[in-house]
Amino acid sequence: MEAGEDNNLVLFDPPLWRQRRRFVVETLQNNEITSVFDFGCGEGALLSFLVQPSEKAPITQLAGVDISHETLKTTVMDCSPWRYDHEFLRLTPLTVDIYQGSIDVADQRLLGFDALICMEVIEHVDPPVLNKFFDIVLGTYKPKIVIVSTPNVEFNVYFPQLKYGTPEATLRIEDHRFEWTRREFQEWANSGAEKYNYSVEFTGVGTIKDGDPAIGTATQIAIFRDLNPSSKPLFATFGEYNLVKTIEFPYYNEPEKSTEEILSRLHYYLQFLCNRVLDGYTNDDADDKRTRQEKFESNRIRVEEIWDIHEMRQLCQTQNKLLDVLRSSPDFTLMNNNEEMIVHREYPLNTKVNDDEDVCVKTPTETDEWQFYNYDDDDGENSSSHEEQPNWVTTPVATNEWQISNNGWNCEDGEDDKGWG
Repeated sequence: MEAGEDNNLVLFDPPLWRQRRRFVVETLQNNEITSVFDFGCGEGALLSFLVQPSEKAPITQLAGVDISHETLKTTVMDCSPWRYDHEFLRLTPLTVDIYQGSIDVADQRLLGFDALICMEVIEHVDPPVLNKFFDIVLGTYKPKIVIVSTPNVEFNVYFPQLKYGTPEATLRIEDHRFEWTRREFQEWANSGAEKYNYSVEFTGVGTIKDGDPAIGTATQIAIFRDLNPSSKPLFATFGEYNLVKTIEFPYYNEPEKSTEEILSRLHYYLQFLCNRVLDGYTNDDADDKRTRQEKFESNRIRVEEIWDIHEMRQLCQTQNKLLDVLRSSPDFTLMNNNEEMIVHREYPLNTKVNDDEDVCVKTPTETDEWQFYNYDDDDGENSSSHEEQPNWVTTPVATNEWQISNNGWNCEDGEDDKGWG
């Protein structure tokens, strides 16, 4: 596009590419999908998003295929474990297989995945390859669920520089072979669903304020569901992809801990939770701080605060296990539908001299040494003379977007987010 034309582009909030990712993740979680095949994965924008741990139906197997070996170098890099993954071991294993190959070929090693995702791919594909799409995806791989997204060309009316509806009309991306209307997309999807005994529903993401609902969304999406999962593939001609890399993530694989062992670690963390000094964390004036502290009940803890501690997730594995552990001890009483607990045990009190000085904390361990922690380090991390204060970083489930800073949220196919995602 010519310089200056970007000024006319529509901006989506959140960005369109993020809306697509969120839609995919929510659909996978709602269907309890644990294995996903990214068909036409490009630089791994979606795969690198899906590697983040999820508490609800965690994904344990990912695979991606793309035609470009050079592009897949980025995929491998962005889908490999980070230091965070080694420091905070996930609760379940994860294997990621990256392949080089064409999407008009099926590889027997990719059979058996719960879901296949083809996001913003088909519009980049030439007709001879696209004609084999349903034979490969629905007829051979036959996953339980397939999600396909593609641009809705009717939405281009909101991009003046594309001159939609005129003889000079252009497509959103130079490399696009086509952009379909909703009717064209639905006719194509219905033909494949009927041929291979799938249902299909249509939806989309990407709207603008005061936009015309009759135009539809910027991205149109089809969700295919296998109507007869127990049946064998109707089409089974196989080729072979080139396996570029198999990536295995480290995970917590220790023997199951006893209730006593879990309680021991729980009491360790409760010494900090029960002895929090609220005014050390706020910028309120003195009166507000006193009011907040007076209302604070040190022995009343939200169960979520315990579950958000990474080690407690590892030890308990499930929230139900954590609740069972809490019920097993007379030190705790669960209340408010198991959302809070009362702690019937006193821990050595923190001795805070003033806002600028260290806090002395008596650790409930074998040793009677005093540990010194500073809650106001300039670098945002707590320090100690003997033992680190518990790291309150939770599993990435807490935000579901921790990879913003890690992986950069790359757009599909390396494209910049210029309004249409």
